[in-house]
Amino acid sequence: MIWLLYYTLIYLMVAGIGISSLWNPKSKAWINGRKNWSKQITQMPQKKGLRIWFHVSSLGEFEQARPVIEKLKSVNPNFEIILTFFSPSGFMVRQQYPQATVQYLPADLPGNASKWVNSIRPDMAVFVKYDLWPGYLRALQKNRIPTILISAHWTPGTWFNSRNLAPTKSLLRKFSKIFLQNDHHLGYFNQKGWINLSAAGDTRIDRCLELPAEAKVRLPPILAQTGPYDIVAGSTWPPDEKLILSALKKFNFRIIIAPHDVSADNISRLVKTFPFPVMKLSELKEAQSKPKVVIVDSVGLLSVIYPLGKIAYIGGGFGSGIHNILEPMAHQKPVIFGPAYKKFPEAIDMVFLKAAFPVLGIQELYAVLENLMQSGSAEIAGKAGFEYMIKNQGASLKVAQYIMDSIPYSAKDDND
Repeated sequence: MIWLLYYTLIYLMVAGIGISSLWNPKSKAWINGRKNWSKQITQMPQKKGLRIWFHVSSLGEFEQARPVIEKLKSVNPNFEIILTFFSPSGFMVRQQYPQATVQYLPADLPGNASKWVNSIRPDMAVFVKYDLWPGYLRALQKNRIPTILISAHWTPGTWFNSRNLAPTKSLLRKFSKIFLQNDHHLGYFNQKGWINLSAAGDTRIDRCLELPAEAKVRLPPILAQTGPYDIVAGSTWPPDEKLILSALKKFNFRIIIAPHDVSADNISRLVKTFPFPVMKLSELKEAQSKPKVVIVDSVGLLSVIYPLGKIAYIGGGFGSGIHNILEPMAHQKPVIFGPAYKKFPEAIDMVFLKAAFPVLGIQELYAVLENLMQSGSAEIAGKAGFEYMIKNQGASLKVAQYIMDSIPYSAKDDND
C-alpha cells in the first residue's frame, strides 16, 4: 500500500513539473533533461574499471560530493565516476564537470531505478545529505551494492522528525554507512540503535580551503581593478537586498551583490532597486570609474569574489535557510546572515566563535556593521572562522578512504 501511495505522489510530482514547464524555464529543463534517458545511458562509456555513482540534489550538495570525488580520482585516476543531479540548477552549471559523467537522475517511477542500476552497474553508490529515493535504494540493496550517505546533519529531535518515521527509518537503515557532519550527537544516536553512523566532518571545508589559491586565477581582472569593496553579498534574495540597501544608504558603502537568481528579469529588478550608480559585471569596462554597486549577473564566480570585500553577507536567512558561509570563511571574512541558520552546524559553530553574526532586522545589521568596521574587528572575526576550518578539515579523505576500503573485493579482483 505504501508503495502505491509513494509512486502516486511521484507521478503527481512529475505531472506538476510538466504542467509548470509550460511557463517555468527550470521545470522545462527538468523535463527536457530526462527525455530519452534510457537511451542516453546506453550511450555512456562502457564500464572498464571500478565505478562509483554519486547522487546529489543540486549545487550545494555537489560541493559536498566534489572533494570526495577529486580525492578518489587523485588516488586512482581510473576510478569511473557517474554523477547525477535532481535539480536543473545544479546540472546546468556542472554538466561539463571533467571528473565525472554527468546525468540527470531519472524520476523514481516503477522500473526506472532497476533499469538505471542494472545499466550503470556501480560498485558503490554515494548519496549526499538529504536526497533519498526509495526505489533507487531498494534497487541498490537488491543488487547488493554498498551505499553510503555523506555530510548528513542530525540533531536529537521529536518523534515527528522524519528520520523517526518508519518509512524514512527503513530507508536510512539500507545504508551501509552514514557519515554525520559532526560528532556532537553521535553517542545519542548510537544509543537509539543507529549502528551504521560515523562522524567525518563537512566535506565542503576541504573544497572551500582550495578557493584562496583559485581566486588568483579565476577572479575577473576587471572586477579586481574596481576593488576593494566594503561588502560582498552572495546568494541574496529580496529581503536580504532590502537590508543591504539600508546599509548602503547609512554607511556609504561600496558593495558587490551576487543574487541567487541571475535571470534577466531579476537582474533588471535588482538594478532598479538601488538609487545609486549601479553596474552589472558583464558591462564593467576598464575605463569606467569605480561603481558604488556591482551586480554579478552570471554564475560560478561568487566563491572567488569574497577577497574583494571586507565583510561578507550571505543570503537566504530570511527564507528557508542560509546559503554557503564556508566560502567567505575560507577567505578569512566575517559573515552576516538572517535568522534562518539553526539547521546548519557550521553556522551555529561560527556564531559561537564570533566569526558569524545573525541579524533579525535593520537595527541589528547596523550594530553588527558598526562593530566590524572598528579597527581590526573584521580581521579578528575572519581569522576565527578560518582557524575553525583548518581545525575541521580532512572529512573528504576519511570518506574517500572508507569508499576505497569498502568496495567489494570481487569488484576489485575484476579490475586488477
